[in-house]
Amino acid sequence: MEAGNQLERDLFEELLTIPTVDAHEHLPPETERLKTPADCLDLFSCYCRGDLVSAGASGEDFACWQDKSQPLSERWQRFAPFLSAIRTGGYAQAALLVVRDLLELPDLDDDTYQEASERLQQLRKPGYYDWVLRETCNIVSCIQCWQYGNGPFPDYFCHLAPGKEVVDVFSPADLARLKAESLTDLVARVEEAVTRWRADPAVVGIKSTHAYARPIDFHRTSPEDAAAVLARILAGETLSLAAGQPLQDYLVYELVDRAATCGLPIVIHTGLQAGNGNRIRNADPLLLQELLENFPNCQFDLFHAGMPWVREIGVLGKYFPNVYLNLAWSHIINPAQARSALSEWLDMMPNTKIFGFGGDYSVVEKVYGHLTIARQNIAAVLADKVTRGAFNRSDASMVARRLLLENPDRFYQLGLA
Repeated sequence: MEAGNQLERDLFEELLTIPTVDAHEHLPPETERLKTPADCLDLFSCYCRGDLVSAGASGEDFACWQDKSQPLSERWQRFAPFLSAIRTGGYAQAALLVVRDLLELPDLDDDTYQEASERLQQLRKPGYYDWVLRETCNIVSCIQCWQYGNGPFPDYFCHLAPGKEVVDVFSPADLARLKAESLTDLVARVEEAVTRWRADPAVVGIKSTHAYARPIDFHRTSPEDAAAVLARILAGETLSLAAGQPLQDYLVYELVDRAATCGLPIVIHTGLQAGNGNRIRNADPLLLQELLENFPNCQFDLFHAGMPWVREIGVLGKYFPNVYLNLAWSHIINPAQARSALSEWLDMMPNTKIFGFGGDYSVVEKVYGHLTIARQNIAAVLADKVTRGAFNRSDASMVARRLLLENPDRFYQLGLA
């Protein structure tokens, strides 16, 4: 083995020993997960669906694959040609690593799909999350999104509160839900929510997923313009996203202002949206500059490496002391681009501002596959830096520990390191 490859292997082995913060997940409660019988096709739900659609899978195909009342052999035969099409991509690679390492099979194919399904079902028993996340992955804290309040979850799970609950107001039903009849009421609901979230020790931040529905160029809006939008809703209108945006922007600024005051970070989805066919331009991280400039005292965690804008988001991390960059999801979207992003970010911004991993899954087994790819990526980048003389070996160890543990621990005040 060449010296560079041996260094990469050594770094990968070192990364396995570092207690890891999983900085982004969407996992259902374990009790919910255990209710459903498992088979090998489950490993290709979640993000693989997007690649399967891109490969030509139809609604009828998905209906067949998900219908567990039908024989697995028939469903597998319909699935196998699509697996051949997507197996070289990051999404499928994470699933195939589960087959190789957790199910201890050489591959998923005509000879192993039945055995893989049986072994996957055998693993499904109480304590499954602990076995996958803690024992197998060495994850010491998991930052959970969207499922806040819908547990139970293990005590090492932390939560991001859903900011949209108090800033998305487009209809009379939204006003009724918030028990609001004026702009003053809406601002009060924002303040009450932030106060409640701050008082809950399980909540470590507030998340925005607005990039799925609108451009993330949040603008400071006057109370008069916000009130004019609200007046239409009070008159009985249900507004479009575009028509309601001035009120939404106003409430986003109120939310961020209060989060900054009480020390709760704001987490924002940037870059590629899950699925197929969304407006990717809505998620350009450079659209956030006005918001970032207006709140220098608020801490921001920008998700998903901004893919495909990995260089642009790197500039935000370099410019703004309060902006941190999160590689969650990115290692499986495009492993090569994730490596490139990490390498460039380490050249251009403080190494204390990068979070190395977030699984971003609803399928717990694949957290293992994604984390394996992330560790491979980090090891490759650090080995290259050392080989070229940019880092010394101790620098590489220091950065590795910061990426996987110390940086997200410090940012989210987890008290681990």
